[in-house]
Amino acid sequence: MKRVVVSAALAVCLAQPAVQAVAQTVSDQCFALGDIAGQVASWRMHKKTKAQALDQAAKYYKNDSDRQAINAIIDKVYSPEGQGMTPDQASMIATADCASQHNAQPSGQ
Repeated sequence: MKRVVVSAALAVCLAQPAVQAVAQTVSDQCFALGDIAGQVASWRMHKKTKAQALDQAAKYYKNDSDRQAINAIIDKVYSPEGQGMTPDQASMIATADCASQHNAQPSGQ
């Protein structure tokens, strides 16, 4: 009985952060945007088209600000300048761009 109670309590504790994470957005989380940029660069290296990348993003990112941020990353990675970008480079560039934008915003926001 004690084992069942401990297992149930552990399951509730582990489920709670997962529920909260679903509601979070990524558009203001620089590390998350960097990870996504790395994934997008990987897609391009593995011959996924820009249209396929946009479809994939539309499937998983429903929040408007997230979609705008992800679409901007896809545009950058699939641009002629992003053609040879590695996942690590894409991640670093997206993270740095995001951090610069956050640092440029007035402190009231």
